[in-house]
Amino acid sequence: MGGLRRRVLKFGGTSVGAVAALRSALSIVATAAQEGPLVVVVSALSGVTDALEAAAAGASAGRLDVTGFVSALRSRHLALLGGVAQGQAAARAVAILGARFQELEGRLRAIALQGEASPPARAAVLAAGERLSLPIAVAGLRTLGLDARAIDAATLIRTDHEFAGARVDRPATRRLTRAALGSLGLGAVPVVTGFLGATEAGETTLLGRGGSDLTAAILGWAVDAARVEIWSDVDGVMTADPRLDRDARTIERLSYAEATALARAGAKVLHPRTLESLEDAGIPVLVANTLRPDGPATWIGPDPAAEESGTAA
Repeated sequence: MGGLRRRVLKFGGTSVGAVAALRSALSIVATAAQEGPLVVVVSALSGVTDALEAAAAGASAGRLDVTGFVSALRSRHLALLGGVAQGQAAARAVAILGARFQELEGRLRAIALQGEASPPARAAVLAAGERLSLPIAVAGLRTLGLDARAIDAATLIRTDHEFAGARVDRPATRRLTRAALGSLGLGAVPVVTGFLGATEAGETTLLGRGGSDLTAAILGWAVDAARVEIWSDVDGVMTADPRLDRDARTIERLSYAEATALARAGAKVLHPRTLESLEDAGIPVLVANTLRPDGPATWIGPDPAAEESGTAA
């Protein structure tokens, strides 16, 4: 990509799902943007993907109140937008959200009419979560004075036709990502939808649940990022679930192999496929808490001191 290497910052559903958390996430991005170029990846608001999945199932069974469901979803998103954005940025986001809610309602009514949710139809409905959170994050960043640019991952991440758990065409994705980001101005902050990609024909596909981590990793690999940062609601990778074990503590350093083993064993902080590309490229991962950005965190991969000095770990 030339010049300074980008950092990729991914924010999960709990990091964008409430006003206080989203404000903290936006502040983290604003601080990082002063230090160098970024790519920001956003998930759907917490609980929204589950709600969309249930809605698709309900519509196919003829038992979904489509109008009521979309209205409730609209209210939540507009309330969040009102808490983080103002002026023209907020007005633009309202218009975008209006169109996307109309599209979602149309998709759900089509599923109800057909009596089934085909794999492409289901993927399009579930992807709506990220496509609804994106304009809110962009508006919040623009309100803070950043030149945030909304990018749908369908234009960057090329996949096969497995709509629920698509495999990524990495060479095509690298080419598309570098071309798209290379066309942006130096001060622009690209904000990308997590979780989704598209076939060569432009049909929306999903990377699997928790796929926003995978989006961040793929984009990090594609741009040869300085590091990938996973921001969630816990202090990095913990020795146990802190909600169940008061003695749970943050693991400060992990190798790629150790982190992958934990993810495959069911640790919910990372998607199991997150480190596949990053390990080969030697790109480290930082796992941190959006609400406590200066708190304990986990570093995965090469030693950070070695990274800063330009030597291998």
